[in-house]
Parts: sequence; C-alpha cells; structure tokens
Amino acid sequence: MSKRTTTLFITVSLAMVLIITLLAAGCTNTSSTPAGATPMPTAAPVTTPAAASTPAAVAPATPAVAAPTSAPAVTGTLTMSGSTTVLPIAQAAADKYMAAHPGVSIQVSGGGSGVGIQAIGAKTVDIGMSSAEVTKAQMAQYPGFVITPIARDAIAVVVNPANTIPYITLDQVKSIYTGKITKWTQITGAGVPNTNNQIVLVGRDSASGTRTYFDSTVLSSATPSANMLEKNSNGAVAQTVAQTPGSIGYLSIGFITPNIKAVPIWFNYQKIIAPSVATVIDKTYPVSRSLYLITNGQPTGLTKDFIDYILSPEGQQIVQDQGYVKLNS
Repeated sequence: MSKRTTTLFITVSLAMVLIITLLAAGCTNTSSTPAGATPMPTAAPVTTPAAASTPAAVAPATPAVAAPTSAPAVTGTLTMSGSTTVLPIAQAAADKYMAAHPGVSIQVSGGGSGVGIQAIGAKTVDIGMSSAEVTKAQMAQYPGFVITPIARDAIAVVVNPANTIPYITLDQVKSIYTGKITKWTQITGAGVPNTNNQIVLVGRDSASGTRTYFDSTVLSSATPSANMLEKNSNGAVAQTVAQTPGSIGYLSIGFITPNIKAVPIWFNYQKIIAPSVATVIDKTYPVSRSLYLITNGQPTGLTKDFIDYILSPEGQQIVQDQGYVKLNS
C-alpha cells in the first residue's frame, strides 16, 4: 500500500470515529442545554386557585321557642256552705267547673247564711255563702274575712195563687208579720175563697240571711209573730205557700215558680212594682240586696280560681240562668 493510500485510510477512520462519538453523545444527553445557550423558559405549572368556597345560604337564626307549656291541671277539693239563696248559683257553677276540671271536687251545702259565716269563720269550709251583709260584730270577730259580691237579688212577698190580692204595701207586710193584721179581709182586694181568710205566716229560721235582711229592712228590726212557721230554705217556704191557701211568705226571686204568686209592692203609695230581674236592675224594687262569697283571708289556688270563674262572663251567665241579677247589669 502506498503512503498516500495509508494516510487517506487513517483520515477516513478518524472521521468515522468522531461521527460515532458525536451521535452517541446526542443520544445520551438530549435534555442538556448546550453550553452558552439560553434555556427556554419553562412554563410554570398553572395552579388553578381553588374556587372560593361560597358559604351555603344560612337562614337567619330564629330564637328558640319553647314548646307551649300547658297550664298545670287544676286539682283538689273545695268545700262551701251557707245561704240557700246563693246555693243554686254555687251548685250550678260547681257542676260546670268540675266538668271542665275533672280533677276537682266541689262540695256545696246549705244551712243558711249564719251557718256559712260561722263555718268560714272556723275555717271548716273554704268558702262561706251569705245573702246578708256581714255585720260589724262579725267582722270584729273574724277580721280576716274577704267578702266578694257575686250577684244581686230581690226578696219577693209571695202568697198562694188562690189569693185575690192585687198588691200590698210594705206597711201591710210589716203589720202581717208582727201580728197586727191576721185576716186577709183586712186588706182591700185580698181574700181566699172557701177559707176563713186566716193568714198563715211563713218565714225563715234564725240562721237565714234572707230573714236577717227581711227583718231589718221590712220589719224595721221588729220581732216577728211567734205564730210564724220557720222554714230552713227558700224552697221549703215556696212549697209551704204553694200548699197552703191562706199563707204568705217571703223568698228570693230565684225561687219564684208558677205554684206561688209574687205580690207587687205598692211602694210609698205611689207606684206598684213587681219583684223581678228588671226592677232590681233599674233599682225601683225596694227590697233588693247583694249575694256574697266569703273567704277567711285572701283566696288562693283553687278557691281563687273558682271565685274568679263565678265572676267571669260564663259564671255571670250562670247567675242570670238561675234567675238572679248579674253584677254588670
């Protein structure tokens, strides 16, 4: 081989080695940035801000409302005694009150206003009933009495329906009950057919508030005749008069029935006035009064609730239904 040929062969061989070396370097270092070159900016990873949390809509705070608490059920036992005039009101009110309050028992008894005042004074009952005002002496004896008017009433003079009497004066009533007039023929227009016209006096016993009021107002505190038949209730007076042709009696307007005759009063010899709710309301009937419930001390609990019930519109309707006069009339 000539020297020129040998040199050419070596040159070609070196060139091939260089090419192979460069190729190998390119394959193993592709991510390298050639020296002196400015690296391409790499986009920073784009971070998407988390969406701002939108608070869920919140309803305005509503103040906590406690579930309605039912009023405690009224329970217990209540005892009442006294006036037979107040008795129908008290009993009717007690019946309705107990129907609305099954846990309550109300025991009502009569006996007369004197019995009621004595019982409440001794605190053997919760409420005393009276159709007469409490006297100064009674208040001095029982200074703790609290007296509540619940209705108004009138005292009617009644005779047997057979009597022809058209009206009567208060003076004549007084004369009859004090024994000065003893026969119906002594009064103009009066008389009982087929009888001797002898007057039979019927009144109340000494415990009665109705008698107390009648004696003080109509009899001017005079003592009634010893011949008077004393009855322990309005009902007993009504029954006796209904069954006795020549009789005369007095009772609450709440006890007037078709079996007896309520006699109008010729008042002051000027005006004839019949006993009625209307004449009590207009204050023209001369023998009217208030009816009372009495407690020993301020009423509380069941006692107060029952008295409040009688004074309520519903209770006052009971007063009217029983034939008496409501307080607001």
